[in-house]
Amino acid sequence: MGEALITGASSGIGRAMAQQLAAGGTRVVLAARREAELAALADEIARAGGRADVCVLDVSDTAAIKAAVERWEKETGGLDLVIANAGVGLTKPAHKLTWDEMAPTVEVCAIGAMATLMAAMPPMLARGRGTLVGVSSLAAGRGLPTSGAYSAAKAALSTFLETLRLDLSPKGIKVVDVRPGFVDTPMTRQNRFWMPFMMSVDEAARAALRGIGKGRAVVAFPFPMRLVMSAAEIMPDGLYRWLAGIGSPARKKKKKKAQASSSSDAKA
Repeated sequence: MGEALITGASSGIGRAMAQQLAAGGTRVVLAARREAELAALADEIARAGGRADVCVLDVSDTAAIKAAVERWEKETGGLDLVIANAGVGLTKPAHKLTWDEMAPTVEVCAIGAMATLMAAMPPMLARGRGTLVGVSSLAAGRGLPTSGAYSAAKAALSTFLETLRLDLSPKGIKVVDVRPGFVDTPMTRQNRFWMPFMMSVDEAARAALRGIGKGRAVVAFPFPMRLVMSAAEIMPDGLYRWLAGIGSPARKKKKKKAQASSSSDAKA
């Protein structure tokens, strides 16, 4: 793939994918809000013999996305690969959540990603080739406790990608839905709950790019977590609610409080 644009490239999986693509000879356009981090990454890639360009972009601004994609279409001579990777997370119980808190997650993870892919679509259709990628999540499979905004946004993105695949594959456009599990990034380090089968960003990027290179419809990893979420998707609602309740932060907090109370009673 000769020319690629990646949103959310300043850190996490986006950064690692940019490094790995550049190492393989792809010219990468690094898009994110933080210019200093992008410039440092571009310099690192250049020192390693690759080529990278900086694109300061806030994907919550859909007009800016369209302008950026149009600009880099011209400057690169045509984007072969566009990866809508930018994302933010929010963990909070629904009864404590406000729309003002939830909106940025939806705007970035769903609307921003969709706008990125839509902006890249017309020139790819004109050429009759190209690959559109959305980085969704295994969390898209079912609503997770305290993760309503994130799960919903990723589910919307995955559904959109499926529709794009059905509509665009006859026209020569590949559409890939990348669904990582837990990856060790600055975003996940803020979580205060158990995150099984955690992967490093380099491992996650390799898995994603391997699947993208093969043109897979859905690239879900790691395998054990993919199995867990596949089982959850077909699980009866009552059983899922019970299991999700056991693993939820609220249930753990309640259990911990009860244990502390029992301990105090015993001491008394």
